[in-house]
Amino acid sequence: MNTNSYDVIVVGSGMGGLTTASILAQLAGKRVLVVERHFKLGGFTHSFRRKSYEWDVGVHYIGDMQPESMTRGIMDLVTRQGVQWNKMNSPYERFVFPNGTFDVHDGESRFQTDLVERFPNEASRIKQYFKDLRRAQSWMARWFVSKQFSPTLASILMYFGKNLPSMTTNEYLQRFEDPLLRAILPAQWPDFGSPPSESAFGFHATVSADFLQGGFYPVGGAKEIAIHATKAIEDHGGKCLVNHAVKEILVHNGKACGVTVINKGKEIQFHAPIIISNAGAVTTFGKLVPQEYCQREREKAERLKPGTSANILFLGLKDDPRNHGFDDRNYWIYSRLDHDTQARHLDGQSKRIDGLFLSFGSLRNPGQESHTAQIINFSDEQIWSPYAETKWKQRGDEYEKEKAAIGEDMLDYVEKRMPGLRAIVDYQELSTPLTVKSFTGHVGGGIYGQACDKNRLFRDQWRIKTSLPNLYLTGSDVGTPGVNGAMMAGVMTAAKILGPFGLPRIFMRSHSLGKKQA
Repeated sequence: MNTNSYDVIVVGSGMGGLTTASILAQLAGKRVLVVERHFKLGGFTHSFRRKSYEWDVGVHYIGDMQPESMTRGIMDLVTRQGVQWNKMNSPYERFVFPNGTFDVHDGESRFQTDLVERFPNEASRIKQYFKDLRRAQSWMARWFVSKQFSPTLASILMYFGKNLPSMTTNEYLQRFEDPLLRAILPAQWPDFGSPPSESAFGFHATVSADFLQGGFYPVGGAKEIAIHATKAIEDHGGKCLVNHAVKEILVHNGKACGVTVINKGKEIQFHAPIIISNAGAVTTFGKLVPQEYCQREREKAERLKPGTSANILFLGLKDDPRNHGFDDRNYWIYSRLDHDTQARHLDGQSKRIDGLFLSFGSLRNPGQESHTAQIINFSDEQIWSPYAETKWKQRGDEYEKEKAAIGEDMLDYVEKRMPGLRAIVDYQELSTPLTVKSFTGHVGGGIYGQACDKNRLFRDQWRIKTSLPNLYLTGSDVGTPGVNGAMMAGVMTAAKILGPFGLPRIFMRSHSLGKKQA
């Protein structure tokens, strides 16, 4: 047997790639090869260490992981129930605005009751809002499933009820009179990267509804997801290889048949009758597929509005943050009520900070002894353009000075509004869009793929099956941003490959795991 031949090759080990690979290995006995350009598996679910501190790079909390949920069942299938989940305390969110704060507690009814008590004149509109969240979420579920079918059948499935999810979030919010309420309801928009004036209400509803039962965190950190998914893949004869950057997707007789990778400066070829890309649509069609193929997809990739990137300040703390007024909730700190004004400052030049996200990973990860925090704000690759051609850890003193200055600005922003954090900082390190680009290969260091606008739902949505036979897509570009969105995209891709009864098989297996949990 050719040791470089497999049943399936998956490009990229993010949540979508690992989900697809794990399901195909377990339900179809496929020998799957996962190739990853980074020196760690997991994509945005991997962790890293400095001194005694450890951080997750992209996972801060995950919704809909209560034992009875479908999402939890899928996660348990992918990881073979290897990951334990810690439920965050309630309230799990705090929104901080110049003219008031609002805490979000577990449970849809509690959230709704708290909003009505705070904004009694908006009571009927608030109640309708929660109904509309569920309606839009239900339509988004059909949107996911439609990717199993032909474009014609998918259009019919998506036609009914599309007006609500396709309007912008801001258009929906105009029915509310109180400006603070209009700021509170979409305050989680950085979870998917598009502000209310841009985002389709369907994306807002998907994320908001995901967290109605609270926030959850993987015990041991997000790396546990990749560890257990990888074990499932390898136990069925597959492999997961790091430091294997894909140079191109191989084509023979008009069909995808393998990949060429670069490892330690050498080119290696791997072959399989099924190739699945979790590298992002822009990278897949712009860099990996030979120029003579997938012209339609390449043209689409070129016209897409890209999503955003971020600066992430990783903090190691010398004391328990609970001794200084913090707890395990997320803190969303904003300078103004207009989320769109904040987003417009991402013009490639402005370094002004209008909002930050603060979380304490160590407080939601039982057993983690060294305390940590992360502060995140959006950024743009253009701000860092003078260093664009440099390599990781070789960007020079000026780059390090710039990073240090922005890190201090982010700390100052938090300290002025929520004092006490700076006094316990022992270690700090800033990740920039260039860092993201180095490790993921994403254009512009993007963390969410294309913008979550109406076009992403319709004209510019990505199908699972590409115009190049044997080449499939998975990951958040096919689905929605975030761990759950990428995971469900992985489900849809695996189901497409498993055949007409693929989706019922996956749901039946995951449902049986859910019953065991209960």
